[in-house]
Amino acid sequence: MARAAVGDRDALGILVRRHQSGVYSIARRYLGDGSEAEDVAQEAFLRLWEAAARYRPEKPLPAYLRTITVNLCLDRRRRPALVPIADPGAIQGTSDSEAGLLAAERQEALQKALADLPPAQRMAVVLFHLEGLPVAETARLLDVGVKAAESLLSRARRSLREKLADLLD
Repeated sequence: MARAAVGDRDALGILVRRHQSGVYSIARRYLGDGSEAEDVAQEAFLRLWEAAARYRPEKPLPAYLRTITVNLCLDRRRRPALVPIADPGAIQGTSDSEAGLLAAERQEALQKALADLPPAQRMAVVLFHLEGLPVAETARLLDVGVKAAESLLSRARRSLREKLADLLD
């Protein structure tokens, strides 16, 4: 980051290669669209480049980038989106075509249920369940208290259980 702060584009390239998969993953899971996620990732690294001189190493760079990414995703929250958990083509199953169809159907229902969640709940699920961040980090990224983040997650789980009741039986 110190090299990027003085305009070293090669340093930015190194940062992009090191951190692009994490940035893209958060954006893809929240926005549900690969091209939208790529746009957010590009913008996140552009903002990182612009803020390089102001970056303070007390805050770990991955956490700093997650904050930028979450904020960019939340800025786009007015747009409807599906949130894929996995690439439907990557669903692992048996060679049985019926089992494959059932898995794809479940995946689609889950994506739709996630997309129907309010944006803050959807982002909480993405950060906590899909990205594996602790509740405290999820709360910090959403700019809410830990109890509020736990409440968002609880309401999201309840809503998902209701929407997916047929699949859970």
